[in-house]
Amino acid sequence: MIARFYLKSLVSNRALWGWGVGFMVFWLFMGSYIFGFNMTTKIESLEYTSVWFSLIGLISGSIISTTVAYSVYYANSSLAYSFRFTKLKPSAYIFNLMGSTSVVGGIIGAFIIVFTVILFSSRSGYVLLPVYPYLSIAMFLVTGMFMFLLSVVLVIFANNYTGLKSISFIVFIPQLLSYLFGFSELGIPLPSAVVYASPFSDIPRLLYQTYSGNASPLNMSNGTGPLLNPYILIVSLLFWTALLFVLAMFLVRRIKPRSIEEGRQV
Repeated sequence: MIARFYLKSLVSNRALWGWGVGFMVFWLFMGSYIFGFNMTTKIESLEYTSVWFSLIGLISGSIISTTVAYSVYYANSSLAYSFRFTKLKPSAYIFNLMGSTSVVGGIIGAFIIVFTVILFSSRSGYVLLPVYPYLSIAMFLVTGMFMFLLSVVLVIFANNYTGLKSISFIVFIPQLLSYLFGFSELGIPLPSAVVYASPFSDIPRLLYQTYSGNASPLNMSNGTGPLLNPYILIVSLLFWTALLFVLAMFLVRRIKPRSIEEGRQV
């Protein structure tokens, strides 16, 4: 029941579609038509497209996390009383919303795939379809799950322990990290240890592989450096997702009622 209503609220959220799809289409247009697309072969064009697809996939997932974070923020008091005086369990809340967010991530991912194919194919003159589209959708599902858990942990930790005065900054932390790690792929490459350890590097590297069909090089912007082991990337991402799930369960069980007006104070 909760999952259905939450899924409906996310799907009907205009801001989520505007920023999560509309703004991402703008960046895809910039990557395909403005930022120096000078590839001459289909293989080069596919690799270039895969880089932009991986970057936009990461950022679109982080935008979902902001929407989720505000949902948890506004519901903190009702959740605290619901867990205490109704049959709603913290585990049911986490599982239902995690599933709904994952589904929305997959839906948005499908739109990102379609617009990526249209824009980069029209620019290059080649039909640049993802090599493993079903794995691309699966990655968007996992990204939605990860971003949901990260948002819950950040917001409820602030709610329980530090106060909500900084909520306007906290909800954007996933987006800030996504831009930081995402655009670093277009500049100086990070050390391989950092890439393997960071979920914000794991996600675009795995998205790159689902689109191009090849393992991600350390420096995706020019295809140089050693190839990264996708199995290590998957294990790292699943580890972070599992860790955030444990933390989310711990924090949600101890959620405290707070006035949302606190978040509006300067």
